Amino acid sequence: MRILSFIPIALALSISNIAISSDSLHKYTQISNQAQTESDKIVIYEFFWYGCPHCYSMEPTINDIESNLDKDTILVKIPVALRDSWELHAKVYYTLQQMKLDDNLHEKVFAEIHVNGNRLDTQEKLADFIKTEGYDADKFLSILNSFGTEIRIKKASRLANQYQIKSVPALIINGKYKTSGSHVDSYQELYDVVQLLIDKERLN
Repeated sequence: MRILSFIPIALALSISNIAISSDSLHKYTQISNQAQTESDKIVIYEFFWYGCPHCYSMEPTINDIESNLDKDTILVKIPVALRDSWELHAKVYYTLQQMKLDDNLHEKVFAEIHVNGNRLDTQEKLADFIKTEGYDADKFLSILNSFGTEIRIKKASRLANQYQIKSVPALIINGKYKTSGSHVDSYQELYDVVQLLIDKERLN
């Protein structure tokens, strides 16, 4: 009788595990069997647009993910221009990056757009913003319109095409898994899903 009574319990546990596993699959999509080759580390690509309210809302979660990464994992921000009107904002990020101001101004650009209501959708508005923040606006505009920035924009577009990015925000984990805020019920759950996928990659 002990053996017979054990069998239903075992089956129940097995079914429960399947259900949990199946549910977790809805939180992300496997888009490839091949890991990215850009780095020896596990890479998280964050595709975003400064004008996207969801990207702005997700930014604290992205900060939490990045601040808790181990040395074997990096996060790479990709400002993607899915429409022509997004290209200026993509150039903004790469300009800040080249000026080593991305750590100082990345979140401030988001806030200027979504809190202060300044769309930063012209070079004149951007120059005024940069000047107000105490930096060289002429240098900023020079780099914004440089060949180096254009090359970075083209690379970002290639990555977006490679990973079939149709909307933002989107996260690609090591070239193999895709997730975003629309895949989960909360940003805390998104954080947990990203950690799960990082752990999966460590086992490979």
